[in-house]
Amino acid sequence: MVEKVTRELEKMQLQEKADIKYKEWLTKKRAEEAEKKKKEKEKEKEREAELLEKRTRSEKIFKEWLQNSRNKPQPALNGYGFPHGKSSGFADRNLYPAPAYCNPIPWKPVHVPPPKEDNVLTMKKSKRPITCQPRASLPMVISEPRSNPCVGSLCRKKL
Repeated sequence: MVEKVTRELEKMQLQEKADIKYKEWLTKKRAEEAEKKKKEKEKEKEREAELLEKRTRSEKIFKEWLQNSRNKPQPALNGYGFPHGKSSGFADRNLYPAPAYCNPIPWKPVHVPPPKEDNVLTMKKSKRPITCQPRASLPMVISEPRSNPCVGSLCRKKL
């Protein structure tokens, strides 16, 4: 009987210790969770503050740009279909704009001299030197653009 009572008493003491340890652990965990939630709320507030600051800064920059864009001069409408800055009355509005850039130096073809062919010695299986005679090539002449159908290109013409 005495042993039985002592066992029950030990069990009760172990159960009380376990309950105390569990309660300590539970309070610790709840404190950690509360701290974690607090940190998350602080981070969220910081993000919102940054977003608000960005919005205000971007709105300010946009307003400045809007003010500056009103003062900028508009491009001249002297393009095709806008003689003297007014529309010439085309209803379809398919008008080409004025060229933005015009090269002041016109393109000129590059003169390419004809290749020079030298007497080339070639060896056959018999190892006898054979000379190759160059063909009579026609001279390269750049014709004037008025008489030349291929303007600006190199054309062969018999002299």
